[in-house]
Amino acid sequence: MTFVFADFRLALRLMVRSRLWLVVMILSLVLMSVAWLSAQFSPRQSATVALDVGLSFIRLSVPLLALLQIQDLLAREVDRKLILISLTYPRSRSSFLLARYFAVVAVAIVTTLLLAMVLAAVVSFDGSSFHQATKVSLGLPYVITIAYLLIDIAVIVAFAVALASVATTPNLVFLGGIGFMIIARSAATIIELLEREHDLLTGAALYHRGLQWVQWVMPNLAALDVRPIALYGKMEMIPQAPWAPIQMAAGYIVVLLTIACLRFERRQFA
Repeated sequence: MTFVFADFRLALRLMVRSRLWLVVMILSLVLMSVAWLSAQFSPRQSATVALDVGLSFIRLSVPLLALLQIQDLLAREVDRKLILISLTYPRSRSSFLLARYFAVVAVAIVTTLLLAMVLAAVVSFDGSSFHQATKVSLGLPYVITIAYLLIDIAVIVAFAVALASVATTPNLVFLGGIGFMIIARSAATIIELLEREHDLLTGAALYHRGLQWVQWVMPNLAALDVRPIALYGKMEMIPQAPWAPIQMAAGYIVVLLTIACLRFERRQFA
């Protein structure tokens, strides 16, 4: 257990030394600019638009930042053979891997919460000067939205760790993580759209059959995007089974980390 905490602290130090705090500050400034400008160019519902665009920015930027950290802390360490030094300490490889995972997730949580507070401040300032029919909710609905977003990020980071445990090229972790994020967030929505709109494109049924297997191997991260409850202040817009997406995500995290640990324990480092 001591070595797990030591690896966790070491990973945090490595991320701080890489000037991660500077990147977070830049992201905060960009978020403020993007949210404020989107509100100014919106003819109505400016607070809703600012919150929607801001959440999309957080949902995109934080996972990308986490993928870069996994790439540096695991894939590049293997590529540079520094892993041989890290594994000389008397602890299992799994503890080393899990410590890096939880360190990156912890930093992602702090970053997301910071950006969420910045976004809430921007939306509150903009909303104070414009009265709209459907007001945004920065209370419990906003907290729930951010909590679901953190679970979404944890799944993406778990996949990156699983990929890093077998990858021989550092860039594969980042690019593969992006591909996983796009597919997991959009596949279920596309399948549902093809089921409803058969005339949407030629051969819609063929595309639908071809995508059916995706929903059995990929998590439905789109279900973790519950922003409408914060955008319109209506808790009834949350999915009927709010715990189902959480259980699904937790199951995928456990499976991905188990696969990563088993593969990493057996991996040969030349």
